[in-house]
Parts: sequence; C-alpha cells; structure tokens
Amino acid sequence: MYEFVDRPLARQERGIQLFVWSMRQWAAAAKDGRCVCRLIGSAFRSAEVQPGTDALFYGMRVLCQHGRTPMRFGAVQRASITEDEAILTSALLAASDGRSHVVQSTCDALVTEAAAPVLAACLQALAKAFGDARLALVAQEG
Repeated sequence: MYEFVDRPLARQERGIQLFVWSMRQWAAAAKDGRCVCRLIGSAFRSAEVQPGTDALFYGMRVLCQHGRTPMRFGAVQRASITEDEAILTSALLAASDGRSHVVQSTCDALVTEAAAPVLAACLQALAKAFGDARLALVAQEG
C-alpha cells in the first residue's frame, strides 16, 4: 500500500492511472446517482482492458454494499492517490503478481467474510485484463 499512497497519479504507469481514474469515476457516479458504464466502458475499450469492465463494476459494488468501513476515493481531478485507492491498487498489483494470499487478506479486511472471495475474484479478473492488455501495474516513485 505504501508504494502508492500520496504518490502523484500523473507519474504512475498508465495501468495504475486507469484503475484509479475508473474507481473515482464509479464512486462519483454512485454518489450522484448516475450511470458511468459508457464512460468507463469506452476508456477500458480504448485501453484494450474491456474484459475487466464487469469486474471493476462488480468489485466496486461489492465494496459499496459489503464494506467493513466506508471507502474514500479522491475526486476525479485529485493529483495524488488516496489511502483507500492505494490499498486497492496494491491488491490489484498483488493479483497481477500472483500473490493471491495478499489479495485475499486485503479483501478480508475490506469487506464482509462472505463478500471477500467475490472481491478477490474481481481483482484477479481485473489484473488479468490489465496483464493481457500489457498495461503496467507497478508503482513509480513520487
């Protein structure tokens, strides 16, 4: 997590930027009661990450409905990565590196026991989509 928290988003690899941007877009849309499917779907399609679209939407919904505590996402234009965004980004990185035990323990801490395997599966699916699109999921120095 500490490899991402408070780091400038603009200096991160494209995959990290897209993941954080999409979480922020989803959270803002949920708060405003609007659908963001077309916007995120289009961005994922352009980045060749379209297979991960449903996983992102479902994972965000799981976080929203089954979270142990409310998650805090930055405004879409925020320059740095928030702590909760860093936690999820680190879990996505762990999924892309095959560290499923880290993904599962992170999910166990974030959501209810019954929802944790679902969130972990969403992160695994997202990591695969990003990997298949060859979008880097690595932290860059601040």
